[in-house]
Amino acid sequence: MIITIDYQPVTVPHEIIRYCDSFTLDANREDLRYMDCVYMHMGLYGNNPDHLRQMRMDYPPVKKIWQ
Repeated sequence: MIITIDYQPVTVPHEIIRYCDSFTLDANREDLRYMDCVYMHMGLYGNNPDHLRQMRMDYPPVKKIWQ
């Protein structure tokens, strides 16, 4: 997937695409909700990239069903 930032094409990492696909389950890739997820995780809103990376690694929360 390629998005445009400051009139320059930028390739979105697969990690972000996988996260946004699972986080916005019923949204198409052209929907605003999906694009907002991509732009946020690309760091365009000024969020801490390390925090966003950790958030992607922690989602979805996994419950242990065995002990």
